[in-house]
Amino acid sequence: MVVSLAVLVPIILGVLLCSKDRDPILTNLNGDEHPLKFLYPLALKVYGLVEKSGRQDIFGATDVLREIYVDEKPETSLKKQGCKCIASVLAVLAATAFICFAYSYTKENLLIDGNHLKRHHAGGGTEKYEILMKSNFTSLITMNIEVSEQKLQGEEFEKLKTDAGYYLDKEVLRNNKSAECVREKLNPVSAIPGTAITVKWDDDNSWFMSLDGTLKNEDYENPVPVRLHAVLTYFETSWDYYLDIIIYPPIVSEEEMLLDALKEKISELDTETQTEEYLVLPDSIEGRSIGWEEEEDNTVRNFLLLGLLAAGIIIPAQKQDIKKKQKKRTEQMMRDYPDIISKFIMLTTAGMTCRGAWDKICRDYLRTKEVRGEEQKEKDKKPKRTINKKSEKNIRYAYEEMLISNNEMQLGIPEVKVYERFGARSSVPAYNRFGNMLARNIRRGSSGIIELLESEAKESFAERRENVRKKGEETGTKLLIPMFGMLILVIAIVVVPAFSSFSF
Repeated sequence: MVVSLAVLVPIILGVLLCSKDRDPILTNLNGDEHPLKFLYPLALKVYGLVEKSGRQDIFGATDVLREIYVDEKPETSLKKQGCKCIASVLAVLAATAFICFAYSYTKENLLIDGNHLKRHHAGGGTEKYEILMKSNFTSLITMNIEVSEQKLQGEEFEKLKTDAGYYLDKEVLRNNKSAECVREKLNPVSAIPGTAITVKWDDDNSWFMSLDGTLKNEDYENPVPVRLHAVLTYFETSWDYYLDIIIYPPIVSEEEMLLDALKEKISELDTETQTEEYLVLPDSIEGRSIGWEEEEDNTVRNFLLLGLLAAGIIIPAQKQDIKKKQKKRTEQMMRDYPDIISKFIMLTTAGMTCRGAWDKICRDYLRTKEVRGEEQKEKDKKPKRTINKKSEKNIRYAYEEMLISNNEMQLGIPEVKVYERFGARSSVPAYNRFGNMLARNIRRGSSGIIELLESEAKESFAERRENVRKKGEETGTKLLIPMFGMLILVIAIVVVPAFSSFSF
């Protein structure tokens, strides 16, 4: 519980103290992509410490984040990604600590005042406790202690007597085949499960077996017929039970004798204190001091370890998510490449310059993007939910890179330099070729640019068809698993009834 509070309290205090911070990065966050944004004020503080140590690159590479979030500064994207990872870690740790605290708080201790076991009220049945016993004559031993219910009076006593006899006839022999051939350990039952009946075996039986049923066979070479005698007790009522067997008992060690005596003493104390609320466990047995303690419950520790493990894999998982987004970006850009080349060919063939065609494509994309954003708002069923126009649903990464290059040209950067930077920034070989092609066209003149673009368009369309074919093959391969499962199911439906109709 202390460890749980040591984790949970600082997180709660940190969230409360940092909730008033208004960092610019906390504005306009997409709720779908940042569901834990309420933890970002505290996460920003932690990120600042990581940034001071120079280890902020553990949250992702800036060049990869720039490719995915093309309309943000790489430093801003890295900070948001860091806050997302840190907030996820904090959420996992807080949830783990809360569950561990709740479990520890609600868990009821078995031992009260060190050596008291609570007894069920009348009708509650016998309660079984698993308690660790410590002493100076043996190591820690787990003992199963049964505390009977408070005394009941009932009319089913005669039926209980009969059922108890049937139960003992079967259970005492344990793994032995019959009472006439007893070669293995017996099971001297000390109580009838589900009832308040206790069984006390006669001391005369100790000549042939110990209280735990171990046979004593060192001094005998031939089978020894024995009549086992036990006294069954249902509160104040007792009756005899006899079982004729042939046994071969072993020698009992000192430790076993002390443990048996301890069990017997506990049983006696249980009988003597049936009208009391608690059973007081003895602190000594035959002059040997003993102590009691509960078996260590490792549930909280194990759950904390699982929580720490889950928190530890959050950052690698977030990095893997970034890689998936980067792969989707590349695939999307390759799908858009033939359309961009076709538009560029159409505009330049109509007489536009490369710069004019570039600007026209960018302006058309902006209008389409605004229309899609408005349509998405109308389709949204949640009126209070705000749609981020920069969400991945409305972004086409290739056109966004073209927008950046168009803005650079408007700021006065040389056209040749802009095209070269566009190709390098896209990090896709096809766009790198496209940018270098336009840059060479500016340097050497416009002759032959149309032919080059048409050749590039043919190759890009052929490459897109090949990619679609590969995607179809991958999808077909994934469908084989459920199809194979359905085939097995059909075979089972057909074959099982056929075999069940055969008579052997």
